[in-house]
Amino acid sequence: MHMLKEWFKLLFYRKPKTEKLSLEQQLSNPKGVEGIKLGHTMYASNLGMITSSIDLLNLNDHDVVLELGHGNCHHLNYIEEKVQQIDFHGLEISDVMHKEAKQFQSELKTTFKLYDGTIIPYKDLYFDKLMTVNTIYFWEDPSKLLQEIDRVLKVKGVFVLTFVAKDFMKKLPFVGDRFALYDISNIERLIERTNLQITKIEEKVERVKNKLNVLVDREYLLIEMIKN
Repeated sequence: MHMLKEWFKLLFYRKPKTEKLSLEQQLSNPKGVEGIKLGHTMYASNLGMITSSIDLLNLNDHDVVLELGHGNCHHLNYIEEKVQQIDFHGLEISDVMHKEAKQFQSELKTTFKLYDGTIIPYKDLYFDKLMTVNTIYFWEDPSKLLQEIDRVLKVKGVFVLTFVAKDFMKKLPFVGDRFALYDISNIERLIERTNLQITKIEEKVERVKNKLNVLVDREYLLIEMIKN
């Protein structure tokens, strides 16, 4: 509970400009001791979005799965409850999150790598399933990364993209120039040059507390895509 309270403070309490920029930088690429702490609070805050994304993937035994921007990856426990015989791969731009994930104990077969945030270091048609949660705001080249996702997914492979709705995000005091905000129409335009097709859109709402300690509705989107 203490961890969640600290995360809500980060989310909803207005910071001086210098702290705001530092928080934006840490959210996009956690570093150092503070990055490790932030990783734990992000995990707690994003857990509902993460588990919903895993559910939508509909994992099966022997699936080869990739997650982009996995954070500390403590949600491997949730995956283990659903399926044990998968080959899980994770890619991070954050060195500290990469190290945290590698240290987490799991019975699953796991592989963690660092990458540049755009080029996925795997061969064509490698993965059955792919997911990413709350990373799209920081993609440097969204069109290129989606083409890479298309490339590494098998035909009929599933990609789940999850992010907080634009209307909610733009009200948050820490959201600045480092964040690119999206809605469904933005995603539809980005995938036009890929073989990805949107097959399901789920709009969900979580109850979180704002800076006045009042419960508000945080809306987020889960977009399922299939590779044709």
